[in-house]
Order: sequence, then structure tokens, then C-alpha cells
Amino acid sequence: MLRVAIVLAVVLALVAVATSTRSGLLWRLSTFTYQANVLAAAYYMWALAWPRADARIGVRGAVVLYVVIAGVIWNLFLTGHSMGYTPANVLLHVVVPVLALSDWLLVGRDQAQVRWWQPVVWLAYPAAYLALALAVLNHAGRRAPYYFLDPDTVGTASVVANICVLAGGTLALGYTLLVINRAVAIVT
Repeated sequence: MLRVAIVLAVVLALVAVATSTRSGLLWRLSTFTYQANVLAAAYYMWALAWPRADARIGVRGAVVLYVVIAGVIWNLFLTGHSMGYTPANVLLHVVVPVLALSDWLLVGRDQAQVRWWQPVVWLAYPAAYLALALAVLNHAGRRAPYYFLDPDTVGTASVVANICVLAGGTLALGYTLLVINRAVAIVT
């Protein structure tokens, strides 16, 4: 049920944005939040169709990490820089991260454990997104998707510091998911 709810929440948010905003869905799909949520919907649809997908604990952990990171960053730093708590924003930044984290805690407890190196590998996608944001999105003729990654807004030194904080926070959250995975496995 959690997984169906995640997929539905993402689909509803995408439809809401596609039908109600001037900037449209395409621009939003350039943001980490939308990409992470689409990735989550794809993973959970795959898991619903093929239950053995849960054995891919590294993929599942990455998906959970990405939507949780997107939710935390948006709720802490970006609500004032966006349209606020619109239905789509609530779905993508609150509902999906909470449901994905709940799924992480409740589903697949007897599955494989996260290996010590997987949280490091989970940094690959955010690093690729960061490279894209710095190289392309900040120069695409529109505002940068995230002010804290825009050297014109906050300065190069601040962007470097923000990258270090984001990488450290992502790694720390990844290892937190590893610890949760192992603790839940011990309890069951």
C-alpha cells in the first residue's frame, strides 16, 4: 500500500504541475526534487511489478536517500524561494519522503543488508546532478534551480562550502539509512 501511495503521489504532483503552472513541468524536471521523485515512482512501480526488486537494497536505499534529501533541503531552505506548500510541493517534499522512509522501515526487513560502501556510491547521482547544475542549468537562460548552487547569487566560495555541506549531509544520511537497515534486520 505504501508503494502504491508513493507512485500515486508522484503522478498527482506531476499532473498538478503540468496543468497549473506557467513554467510547466519540463523546467521542474530539471530539478533534483522532481528527478528524485520520478526515480522513486519508477523504482516502486518496478517493485510492485517484480517483488524481487527489493533484493536490490542499494537501489532502494539510493531512492529513499534522494527523496528524503530533497524533502529536507526544500523544507529547511527552499520554501521561501518557491511557491510554498502547494499541493504538488507537499506531495513531493513531504508525503513521498515520509512514505519512502516508512517503506524503508517496514518493508523488506528480511532482505539483504546495506553494505558499508553503498552510501558512498549513492553520492554518484547527486554529484552528477551537481555537475549538470553548475555546468548547464546555471547558464540555461533561466534562474538556477537552487540559489545555493548559483555562484552569481551567493558567490563561488559559498557554492563550494554549500557543496561540501550537502555532500557531508548526504553521506551522513546515507549512513543513517544503513544503520536503520541493520537495526531493523536485527529486530526481525
